[in-house]
Amino acid sequence: MKSLSGVERQRLFVVLALIPNPELVFLDGLTTGLDAKARRKVWKTLAELKQQGLTIFLTSHFMDEVEALCDEICILRKGRTVFCGTAEEAKQKCGCGQFEDAYLMLSDEEAKEE
Repeated sequence: MKSLSGVERQRLFVVLALIPNPELVFLDGLTTGLDAKARRKVWKTLAELKQQGLTIFLTSHFMDEVEALCDEICILRKGRTVFCGTAEEAKQKCGCGQFEDAYLMLSDEEAKEE
């Protein structure tokens, strides 16, 4: 496994998760550490799986990834749900043009001036 590239390892993890032909999978930080090209390959794979009817629960710290891949999102603050809906609904709720800005506002993680 050490000879595999980052994207090859991530693809292997996805394949292993799919071997039992599940109806849903949980994926945590799937693209962490990957370069932009590798991330997009993983995104394409996930989009194809989603089109085939697989339900995917994805946790990610990359808001562009969340916005691109997720039909519905749930934002937590200190373990409690503070928002459930679409990325577009989050932007509208916060009056933000970018989902990342809405995420930071909703999760109360916006950088505070010291």
